[in-house]
Amino acid sequence: MIVGLPPAICYWLLIHPLVDFWRKIGPRATLILVGALSFLVGWAVYLFRHTILGRDLGTSWILVGIGVLLYGVSAWISVLTKRQLAVRTLAGLPELSRKGSEDSLLQAGVYGVIRHPRYVSVIIGTAGFAMVVNYVGAYLMVLGTIPALYLVVIFEERELLSRFGSPYQKYQSQVPAFFPKTLKGEQTRENPWHS
Repeated sequence: MIVGLPPAICYWLLIHPLVDFWRKIGPRATLILVGALSFLVGWAVYLFRHTILGRDLGTSWILVGIGVLLYGVSAWISVLTKRQLAVRTLAGLPELSRKGSEDSLLQAGVYGVIRHPRYVSVIIGTAGFAMVVNYVGAYLMVLGTIPALYLVVIFEERELLSRFGSPYQKYQSQVPAFFPKTLKGEQTRENPWHS
């Protein structure tokens, strides 16, 4: 988690805000450049992984149990998500297409409940993993992941609005970003945390 998560977030933080630039240079060049930069981030984190992990807080079997449960929920959401996404979509190829995406807007299955199940899965799984390993740095990684992924969502939704237009806008108004309506009650437009 400590070594793999920062490069993955870096990948999406490089893709989404600069999508127009990446489309000009094409998917292959983009994947090479962004992949190399993300690899360098991962390598740097690997070199300092012991420092980043920080203090070992010991084993707490209660936290291990909660962590395993959270990780299981994360895995379940991930399976539901991957059933609906092609590998090319998981790699970000629709965002990089010069012609625009041939993909249709996903609004069924898990995407009919929340708009960003992949990121919800990452946060829940990261929290679960942190509880199992119980290092200070793992908890700090969770706390850093939340705003980083929220930033990714902001850029991603801007790109999705550009690509799909009013159908995506309608989808945004009907389906919450992170918390299913059944968990949070009816969505209100006045509350930005529910969008």
